[in-house]
This record gives sequence, structure tokens and C-alpha cells, in this order.
Amino acid sequence: MTEINWLQMLTFRQELHYFARALLAQGQKRTLTSSELEILSLLYLRTENITPLVLSRESGMKKEAVSRCLRQLFERGLIDKNKHPQDERSYVLSITEAGKKTLKENYGPILQPLYDLRRSMETDFDTLFRLIENANIRLEGMNGV
Repeated sequence: MTEINWLQMLTFRQELHYFARALLAQGQKRTLTSSELEILSLLYLRTENITPLVLSRESGMKKEAVSRCLRQLFERGLIDKNKHPQDERSYVLSITEAGKKTLKENYGPILQPLYDLRRSMETDFDTLFRLIENANIRLEGMNGV
């Protein structure tokens, strides 16, 4: 494999940033931050007990940032906290009905660009996301996550 110089890598990084910004710019009608959306999404998708520590690991966010988001989400009635059944020092989280409604309202504008991109790319879209998933797994391994 040939070595890619730093200018080419910088160009690749800029392309990734442009891609992410272009997708996020579409979601201007949101009432949640990106971090809050991430946390609510994880809580919605996971059916088993999930703790703040698990959220931190799975989202890649620092524990302090997760705690801040959880406080905001709890104050707005979007999540519930309950004592952990096996560990009294910890608690488990769940998304409330209001949280599910807010998640749905916020994701409409965010997901529409992906739906549009999928229609325009057809099978290349699936290939793109298989490659992204593979890259995420490799990055996770390199970062020891």
C-alpha cells in the first residue's frame, strides 16, 4: 500500500467534515442538540437496562458531557431514571413517551437528507455505509474502545 501524504489526508478529512455538515445543516428545525439526539436514540434503540456509563461508551462522549445531557433531558421530562436493580449506587435510564415524540419530531428533518441521498445513490448508498461501518469498527479497535 502506498503512503498518502498529509495534504491528501487533510483533503479526505475535509470531505468527511463537509459530508457531516451538509447532513446536519438540514436539521435546523431541531429542539435537541446533537448530543441529546444521540442519547435519546440510544435509549430508544436499547431495550435492556442502560446506565450513564454505557451511554458514554456507546456514544463516544465523555462522562461529563453525558451527565450534562442527561440532566437537561430529565428536566424536560424526556427520560426517566430508576435505581439499578443490581447496583444501588447506579441508575438505569429509559425514554419517556414525551422523549419518543420529541425524538421523532427532531429526526424528521435530520433523516430526510439521508433518504434523499439513498434514492439518488441507489446501491452505492448501501456500499458507502458498509464501508463506514467497517471503518468505525477499525477505528474502535485502534482507539481501544
